[in-house]
Amino acid sequence: MNPHEEMNTIIHDALRRDLARMDETLAGPLPDEQRLALCAHATWILDVLHHHHVGEDEGVWPRVLAKRPDLRPMVDEMEGEHGALSAAAEGLRQALADYAQDGSEATREELVAALQAMTDATLPHLEHEEREAMPLVLQTLDDSDWAYLEKHHFRKGMSFSDQALAGMWFMDGLDAPRQAMVKSQIPGPVLWFMQRRYGPRYRKAASMAWDGA
Repeated sequence: MNPHEEMNTIIHDALRRDLARMDETLAGPLPDEQRLALCAHATWILDVLHHHHVGEDEGVWPRVLAKRPDLRPMVDEMEGEHGALSAAAEGLRQALADYAQDGSEATREELVAALQAMTDATLPHLEHEEREAMPLVLQTLDDSDWAYLEKHHFRKGMSFSDQALAGMWFMDGLDAPRQAMVKSQIPGPVLWFMQRRYGPRYRKAASMAWDGA
């Protein structure tokens, strides 16, 4: 698999994984500490997702169309799905804020409904992008395009800590070959620092959110 395609799928799989984790965790009432941890961690995940989609909308799709104007129908479909996903994400973000403020059964049920709406908007889009859009993107963009996008869109606006924590999120639960693929994109000394400085911070946040531990 092309490394850009594999990285995109890894990001998608991280989102699929944590939508499922959230659904399982919210099956019943939560202790206050875990409730607050889940709301904070899930809101952070939405921030990561928003940045990824802005990178696609403002970087990838315009660059694809500059080379392949004939792909406009495909890009319009992707942008339309992003719009629906963004609306669902804002609904989920508000429901998380409400549940953080008020841990009642009513707000938990509202959050579960918002999560279902997010899942319904997200999973078909991810599959559609992987099946139809990404092969066309890979045919269109070359290594210089990807280097430009990484510098000016996907890393732009993210602090080092943002990037490091996102890297820990991507690698959470990956098998050895896919972990190795992610690590191969990061200079060795930087990876060493990221894992030691931000790995424990990420694992604590994820553990508190999903396990209450």
